[in-house]
Amino acid sequence: MNQSVSAPQKYIEQLKSIEQQINQNRLQEAAQQLNVLVKSAPRDPRLFLLGSRLAEASRNPDGMLVAARKARQLAPRWPVATIHLAAVLAERGQTEEALTLAEQALEQAAAQASPTIIDAELLVKAATIAQRLDDHQRALQWLRQAEQINPEDLSLRYKIGLTLTHAGDSAAAIEIFTDLLQQEPERVALLSARMQACLKAGQTAQAIQDGETLLALEPDNEEHRFYLDVAHGLTPKTLPVAAISGLFDGYASRFDHHTVVQLQYKLPQEVAQLIRQWHPDGKADVLDLGCGTGLLGVCLGRMEGVLVGVDLSAPMLGQAARHGVYDRFHQVNLLDALQATPENLYHVITALDVFIYVGNLDTAIADAYRILLPGGRFVFSCETGTGADYALQGSYRYTHQRSYVQRLLQQAGFENISAEDRVLRMEANQPVQSLLFTARKPNTKGNNLAN
Repeated sequence: MNQSVSAPQKYIEQLKSIEQQINQNRLQEAAQQLNVLVKSAPRDPRLFLLGSRLAEASRNPDGMLVAARKARQLAPRWPVATIHLAAVLAERGQTEEALTLAEQALEQAAAQASPTIIDAELLVKAATIAQRLDDHQRALQWLRQAEQINPEDLSLRYKIGLTLTHAGDSAAAIEIFTDLLQQEPERVALLSARMQACLKAGQTAQAIQDGETLLALEPDNEEHRFYLDVAHGLTPKTLPVAAISGLFDGYASRFDHHTVVQLQYKLPQEVAQLIRQWHPDGKADVLDLGCGTGLLGVCLGRMEGVLVGVDLSAPMLGQAARHGVYDRFHQVNLLDALQATPENLYHVITALDVFIYVGNLDTAIADAYRILLPGGRFVFSCETGTGADYALQGSYRYTHQRSYVQRLLQQAGFENISAEDRVLRMEANQPVQSLLFTARKPNTKGNNLAN
């Protein structure tokens, strides 16, 4: 099948109606109408592409993949089905197959002499897949091919600039952004992109200038303030909320595979074992800060107490909810969650691989102590740092010094403080040195919540 099948106009209108319903989040109506059409046209790949989109909107990644594979099975030489399956696989972190299919989609389009605009769109989609999988060189190759087809498309130049920044060629990225800013001098996205490229290139004077312009345009934007502080050589207390949610919203569906398999992240399993040792009867109320996709909950299983997850990213919470072990979720900044929580409420508070996005832990540790029940435990990880109490790395993640965290735990009133050296995960085939802290809130007289 070279292209999508022909069909009567009424049928086409039905396909458009389903697509509109998905876009409007009218998912039940879309599912009902789609089921009717599948019965009448079970070999139309377009129906399964719509089914894959419906599964995505329903936060059902497995259903999304099944439908995508079915669409390509029905139309193995149709570039649209091939590139869609590649994108789904990329979301799941299946790098090799995703990139192979992206290349196949481009070859199919070329062989079928598709219209130029379609080729350019496919190239951009393929580049997006490569970027998602950190193959920036291949992304650049495809974006530049798209630019040759549509040289007047300034959005392509912007995408090339962003990709160059990620690929480590900040100087070339700055040149592109500067050229684009001559045409749109107050475009926020361009100024922000150049500012971050300048920070990576060490061009602090230009970064400061761009940051000041951005704050003049959007004085309440916390991201602009954050990067301007970095440009001035300051260490912000925490990452901006928008930066954290933006980082994880597009990462949710492949987070588990990437962290557990590729990064060898085992901390949720280890901490779940600790909680079971502390509470062998399973009677414990647990607050999981930065719960992400719910890896701790999966390892912990159902407890007789309450398991509450806190995270900024709605897609991550959607993945966590699928496990069926959390009792409720709060989509909120963990610092705000701690501040708003009443005292003496939880037996255990966890914060696993989350304080890498929070530098200053003064209020977090004090609030954790306040809301723990007497005898309750606080368990969390930090990347190991030296020198300053906390430091912001070039990756925009924080490290913490052991003595700083221990001091805060003691000041808050914790006892039985432990700091174990751990390899938190692997990155670029190198171990990430970290600390796993555990601390206990003292028991009150007559209270036997923990031993």
